[in-house]
Amino acid sequence: MQPPALSASSASNARSVAETNFISATILHSQLTDDGERLSVRRTTCDALPDVEMGYGGIDAHLARLYLQPTPACTMQQGRRMLQLEPRAPMECSFRDMRDPCVWRIVHPVDIISFELPRGAMAHWARDVGLRGFHGLDYESGLTMIDDVITHFGLALMAPLATPGRAPALFVDYILNAFCTYLVRIMGRELPDGWRRGGLALWQERRAKEMMEADLRAPVTLKQLADACGLSAAHFARAFRQSVGEPPHRWLTGRRVELAKALLTAGELPLADIALRCGFSDQSHFTQVFSRLCGQSPGVWRRAHQRNVVPGRRPE
Repeated sequence: MQPPALSASSASNARSVAETNFISATILHSQLTDDGERLSVRRTTCDALPDVEMGYGGIDAHLARLYLQPTPACTMQQGRRMLQLEPRAPMECSFRDMRDPCVWRIVHPVDIISFELPRGAMAHWARDVGLRGFHGLDYESGLTMIDDVITHFGLALMAPLATPGRAPALFVDYILNAFCTYLVRIMGRELPDGWRRGGLALWQERRAKEMMEADLRAPVTLKQLADACGLSAAHFARAFRQSVGEPPHRWLTGRRVELAKALLTAGELPLADIALRCGFSDQSHFTQVFSRLCGQSPGVWRRAHQRNVVPGRRPE
């Protein structure tokens, strides 16, 4: 999916987003679909008072926005209509149909996570998860709500959006797949019996784990794993979790940490080298993940466990 067009109204003195550097945006694309349209999520931030106009829309897609900070009342032009937008509370979510081009006048700081869901990509995804006769999402454009589940989806993507260059594709795919699943359950017209259920066959589980373990440094996507198992990405994600007890990205992180433990006790390899050998983007990322899962930093863990190694004996 292409990013929304940026434009300015000729009748206004406000600048377009393209004419200012006040606003920054990072975007992550999902690999769940390969038909030219992709699910995506972006974070748009502005700490100053830019007085700019951001144009978006004109595409056949849904837009879900999660507001991370309070946003005052403002105006938005939709075609020839001028819409008055109500103030947004922190963690409030809005839904809008993107088929109508809009111009949003921004005169206040913003911090928003936007999920952009093309209808074509949603239909492709729905076929993959086994929904019969999927007719899209049923909501009124402009709907707002506060929903704890949607909030947590957005917060889960904060770290990947902060470092898009090292964002794990497997994790981004998993979150966007779960997000779509949740929206269909609360806004879709399908009955629950349209969902397929069941875990992986033994050969599928073995194949997926072998692929992830083959080279812990190489990025792997949910779609690559699913293709190897003869399943859709969405079906594979649910089946893997049912069979293994955790999602693929979490299982892969566990394997990376286990390898790191072996390298930590085996010698004095620098932490930066261990991080790269185990598939972490850098030493800082390695330390953060290792500390969270093990309760100690890698350096502290190494000193404690190397004292327990018998000289001349290979650590277990």
